[in-house]
Amino acid sequence: MNMNTLIIFIIRLIIGLTFGIILTRLFKPDWGIYHGVATGIILVALAYGMSYYRKSKE
Repeated sequence: MNMNTLIIFIIRLIIGLTFGIILTRLFKPDWGIYHGVATGIILVALAYGMSYYRKSKE
């Protein structure tokens, strides 16, 4: 893993966690912060899954 992929991972992780927490607070305000972090991790995993799917299709 070189530096470029590490930077991309960190950026995706920060953006995914941010949007996960925002989405959780918008749609389920009674849920805790852990649900928002879990949603963010799922969003990051989906981003990597879609990237893998796109590359394997070519």
